[in-house]
Amino acid sequence: MFSEKKYAFPLIESILAFVIFLLHYTGLLDLTVYTASPFILLPLCIAIAVFRGELAGLIFGLVIGVACDACASSTTCFNSVTLMLTGFLVGILSKHIFNKNFKGTFALALLSCAVYFAAKWFIFYLLPDVQGKIYFLLYHSLTSAFYTTLFIIPFYYLEKWVLSERRPRDKQYIR
Repeated sequence: MFSEKKYAFPLIESILAFVIFLLHYTGLLDLTVYTASPFILLPLCIAIAVFRGELAGLIFGLVIGVACDACASSTTCFNSVTLMLTGFLVGILSKHIFNKNFKGTFALALLSCAVYFAAKWFIFYLLPDVQGKIYFLLYHSLTSAFYTTLFIIPFYYLEKWVLSERRPRDKQYIR
């Protein structure tokens, strides 16, 4: 009736997320190029959602988002909600619409990063009527979205490698 899937805990990805989180929020990892500053945990969440499914993406996105919101200066739960929804929706889209190849993952990452930074711009800059909102959209949000999307490349291959190491191999093909 129901197929049972055994989900392995993403240990390597969790350690990597913790290290990136610490380096990002302590200021030791500054990858800012001109006005673009990437949010590196977003492509990691996307790669996990593509390869491990919507439930793993939802949980991983929620945990990363809560950790990011705990260090934020405001009281909104923006990262918790957006990363949780991103992980869930990317997992659903990769299962039913997109393929799990590099092109499909890159397209999902580009779409997700654009939506994340556009929502961040809309909530934090357009609604409160901050001065320079169009400048911020064009020179910070869009460039950060494209720059963040580039980080899907190492995370895609990392996740592919991790899951290929755990896959049982047939003995007749191993020589």
